[in-house]
Amino acid sequence: MSNTVILAVDPSDLQTVDALTLAGPLTALVAVCLVLAVVLVITVIVMSRPRRNSAKATQPRGAHNEAGPKATWHARINDVLSRYESGTLNREDAFVELALIARDFAGASSGKRLEASTLADLMRLPRTPANRQGLDTLRHTIEALYPPEFADPSLNTLAKSVTVKEAAGWVSNLVERWRS
Repeated sequence: MSNTVILAVDPSDLQTVDALTLAGPLTALVAVCLVLAVVLVITVIVMSRPRRNSAKATQPRGAHNEAGPKATWHARINDVLSRYESGTLNREDAFVELALIARDFAGASSGKRLEASTLADLMRLPRTPANRQGLDTLRHTIEALYPPEFADPSLNTLAKSVTVKEAAGWVSNLVERWRS
């Protein structure tokens, strides 16, 4: 058995078909493409323009911002330093006040009560990606302030070698590096 198929076609029965009419759908497709091209060009133009400066963006930032919230904390730090340098505040009290400023600042920035927190308390605070850097900087600052604040300078060389100006710099660094 062979699988051959024989097809008998009568050539006189063949008829021509009219041309396909694709003009309508092609016209619609071209129109949609042109509209999309115009929208794309407008989007590119709008997106490439520089942003408008808002009122917040024109305010001085960083070291140039004298009226910012950090300025209050720097003023407190500078007050301790100037009172120490003028002789109205002794060395030990200056370290105590600087540690208190560091804790007060961190408490105000984090929303937690930290004014009486010990170094061990600070180590136990839960850290999140948002507060990790600030709490770690606070812990390092308090840890650096412990020897001059609590140790006997005659027995501890670190407590003797740290100056009030240096400690004020640590607290100032905490204020500047804190990210809310």
